[in-house]
Amino acid sequence: MKPRILCLDIEGGHGGSSRSLFQTLQHVDGEEVSLEVWHRLPGEIERRYAEKGIPTVLGEDMPRLTTLERESRNALNVALFFLRVWPRSAPFRKKLLKALDRIDLVHLNHISLFWLGRWIKRAKPELPIVMHIRTRPYPTSVGYWQQRTASRTCDGFVYITENEKAFFEEASGSEPDGVVLYNPISVHTPAETNPAFDFPADRLVTTALSNYSFNRGLDRLIDVAKSLDACGDRSVLFAVAGDMRVTGASDGKLSAIANRGGTLEDYARDEGVAHRFRFFGHIPNPEALLSKSHVLVKPTREDNPWGRDILEGLAHGVPVASVGAYDRFVETGETGFLQHTFDPDMLARWLMQLSGDPAERRRLGETARARIQRLCDPAAQAAALSEYWRGLILSKA
Repeated sequence: MKPRILCLDIEGGHGGSSRSLFQTLQHVDGEEVSLEVWHRLPGEIERRYAEKGIPTVLGEDMPRLTTLERESRNALNVALFFLRVWPRSAPFRKKLLKALDRIDLVHLNHISLFWLGRWIKRAKPELPIVMHIRTRPYPTSVGYWQQRTASRTCDGFVYITENEKAFFEEASGSEPDGVVLYNPISVHTPAETNPAFDFPADRLVTTALSNYSFNRGLDRLIDVAKSLDACGDRSVLFAVAGDMRVTGASDGKLSAIANRGGTLEDYARDEGVAHRFRFFGHIPNPEALLSKSHVLVKPTREDNPWGRDILEGLAHGVPVASVGAYDRFVETGETGFLQHTFDPDMLARWLMQLSGDPAERRRLGETARARIQRLCDPAAQAAALSEYWRGLILSKA
C-alpha cells in the first residue's frame, strides 16, 4: 500500500508556511503517496486542496506554542498555553488520535507544533514524525526548550535552507536526520487585475510583502524615503501590503506609535514621507501586486534574506533588496542588492539608479526568475520530500 501521510498546518493558506506546504503537496504524486491535511484556520486553501483531490480537516483548536522575543512574555505565553490552549485542544487531540490509526507518517509544518508532536510520539511511539523547520526561534530559554524537545521527539527534519539546519543543530545540541529543501515557488498569473495596483507609469513601484514586526525592519523604509526626498527623487513609490500595526521590540517614536495602537502608515505620516507610500493591508493575492512591481524590498534586522516573500518576488522576475550575508537567492548585481549592513542612503541610491535603467531591471529580473526556477522547482521539491517520507517509514518498519 502507498504511504499515508498526515500534514498538520498551523495556518490555512494565510501565511508563508501554509502556502509553501500547499505548493509542495499539489505536486506530490498521488499514485505514490496518500495525503491528508489538517489545518488550524479556515480559508481559500480548503478549496485549492479539494481541486487537487487532497482531503482536509479544519482543526481550529490545534495547539501551538510560538516562541516570543522577551523572556517575560514567553513565561506568560507558556502559562497560557498549558492553562488554556492545551486543555481546550482535548477534543481535537481525541479526534487526531483516532485518525492516527490509519496514518503511516505525520508531518508537522511548523516548530510551534513541537508539544503536539511530543504528545503524538508518546501516544504512538512507532509512528514516524517529520518536522518542517521554517524559522529560527528567538534565542531564549523557551526557544532552546522548544528545539531540544523537537530534536528528541521527531524522527526527521526538513529545513528550508542550510541556515535553519545549522541554527537548529546548534540550539538543540544534536544532529538529527534531516534534509534541506528550499521552499517551492510556483508563479501564478493573476486571473483578475486590481485597480488599486494601477500605479503611475513614471514611478518605480517598490513593494514590501509582509506583516509588520520590528525584526522584519519595515520601519527602515521610512529612513529610505527620507533619503530619497533629500536627494530630490520623484520616482520611487513604496507599495506595502500586510498588517502594519506597530508591535514588538521598538524604541523612540515607534514605541509611542505602538502604545497608541498606531501603524506604520502613522509613522510615515509623522515623519513627513506619507506621499511616498501606498498601504494596502492584507491582500489575498500578492501575485497581483508583484505583477505591477519593479522591486521588492525587505530590510530585515534578522539577516535572513530568503523568506517566502523574497522568493516569490524573485520568481516573478522582480529584483530584490535585502540585508544579510547569505546570497544563494539575493545576490548583488545578479538578482538584486544585498547589504551586509543596512544603509538607507545606499539603498536609496540603488533604487534611483534602477528607476532610470529599465534594461538593468530586466536583466536582474530575468536572472532572478531563472535562479528560482532552478533552486525552487515545486515538482522537484515534492519528489524529494516524498522520497524522504518513504525512507523514514521504511527505516522505522
